[in-house]
Amino acid sequence: MPAKLYPQTERASAETMAALLKFSSGVLRERARETFRAAPEGRALAEAFQGPDAEAKMPELVARSKALAEQDPLYRLERFYQRIVAEDGMTRGIPAQEARRDLIEEARRQPRNSAGGTLELDPDLKMPSYFDGVEYHLQPGGWDGYDLYARPRMGPMVFVYKYGGFAAVPFNSDIFAHRVAVAEQLPKDRYERLYEIGCGPANTLPFLHKVYPEAELVGCDLSASVLEVGHDRMEKSGIKAHLKQRDCRETGEPDNSFDGVISYAIHHEAPFPVNIEMFKEIFRILKPGGDLVISDPPPFRAVEPFHAAVLDWDTLHREEPYFSEASYSNWDEELRKLGFVNVESYALGTDSYPWITRASKPAA
Repeated sequence: MPAKLYPQTERASAETMAALLKFSSGVLRERARETFRAAPEGRALAEAFQGPDAEAKMPELVARSKALAEQDPLYRLERFYQRIVAEDGMTRGIPAQEARRDLIEEARRQPRNSAGGTLELDPDLKMPSYFDGVEYHLQPGGWDGYDLYARPRMGPMVFVYKYGGFAAVPFNSDIFAHRVAVAEQLPKDRYERLYEIGCGPANTLPFLHKVYPEAELVGCDLSASVLEVGHDRMEKSGIKAHLKQRDCRETGEPDNSFDGVISYAIHHEAPFPVNIEMFKEIFRILKPGGDLVISDPPPFRAVEPFHAAVLDWDTLHREEPYFSEASYSNWDEELRKLGFVNVESYALGTDSYPWITRASKPAA
């Protein structure tokens, strides 16, 4: 986007919030982690998390971890700063977007490359009931409640999160490098047709194209506004992709039509039964022998007790109502129940993020 969209005063304010986030996650959190680990109860919890019955006892273990973490003033201060930064992104971001609406619309009308991609919107598609009243990530009105949330991503507030250190993303990590690494987890050297569920404003599809430049790319999302942004982004980048407004549980795609499906940070945004329906739909549209790669915040069983407390905090304090529900779930087991094979899960980075779950549809 043109530089004039980012006035220096707004960028300076965003950089201040970035510094606060950096101090919060890079200094305070690590000191609180050390205090937690050194406490007798912290050491006992670390052993319990590794025990043979840990998964069955996980709700109790997470509750104990939260109680211990919250005894530390540094932990509480770090969490306070996390909340301040998350709120600031909305209280500053929305007025800033409105102030530059004309410029954003002008940029939107600029000629784009003719990559040959398509955009299919469904005006009759409604947000599902589990979205009702949920203001994801503290966004007023919810995920699709403001038409400029993704044009560009809340203006200069994009500078706030460049160090990582928010939600499940580790401090001092690169979320764009994460997306490339996730795309590289597809196990084959070549794919003909790849599908991304919950593709949003095409944050991952360009990296999928980078890894598999010959593959046909298709993505779906519930939100018309983010799909419009994604279509603009892909066309201006010269990358052909077909974006469709669909519910991930009912893509409308033919049976056995894709040899690879990927999702990035989607499953913790929906309740458990909805995820099972998504997995069933993915199984249906995958060709025999096709592959699935999921990237989502790690389950509680894959992190240390202190980090489990950090992750659980997001459920109530950053409007992530299904975050902990997903973190208690075992997608490996659920995928096996649905007929997937070669199921495995593993971490790519620190604090078990990105967390990968990989599986295949049985070959014919």
